[in-house]
Amino acid sequence: MSIQTIVLAAGASTRMGSPKALLDLDGATFMSRIAVTARAAGTAGVMIVIGPPDGAAIKAKLPPGTVSVWNPDPSPGMLTSVQSAVSSLPSNTLAILLWPVDLPRVKQETVRRILDGAPGKIIVPRHAGKGGHPVRVPRTLFAAIAGLPAEAGLRGLLEEHRASVVYVDVEDAGVVEDIDTPAEHAQAKSERSEKPPKRGK
Repeated sequence: MSIQTIVLAAGASTRMGSPKALLDLDGATFMSRIAVTARAAGTAGVMIVIGPPDGAAIKAKLPPGTVSVWNPDPSPGMLTSVQSAVSSLPSNTLAILLWPVDLPRVKQETVRRILDGAPGKIIVPRHAGKGGHPVRVPRTLFAAIAGLPAEAGLRGLLEEHRASVVYVDVEDAGVVEDIDTPAEHAQAKSERSEKPPKRGK
């Protein structure tokens, strides 16, 4: 099944104070860790959604083998980035893996479990009772994503298609531990993280 990973990196990173996509963790940027893990887990490609004000800086340092998608106005919320990516997908895409850039520590085996979830369903990883990311969305809902109002957010898609949502319980806390502030980044750097697999493995 051809699955594209969509890395959501168009936010202004106001709380962090610098682009989260370019932050370092264990010798790799957040977006590089995600891209390598997604590819190693089995996704066909990685699209990184960028936008103002930091899009040019992020595009200049895209991980090898990834492509960028421009969101001209990410201010209404994350859904606008998802919609920008969906409109740029390869025609053979059967599902997308939505992955916010501030969750760089999801493990490869977790991603594989999400990818291997029930076909045609929205697969949401859940840790300690809390839903997280990345979320797999099937092709049958791409039109629904395009039609959602920006204010609905991704949560609006999950609520509207509740019958299609399947939660996968995982031990991986990385699916819910988003890194949004300098203090959270410092904490993450002080902890032992799983190294992402080497490219090509």
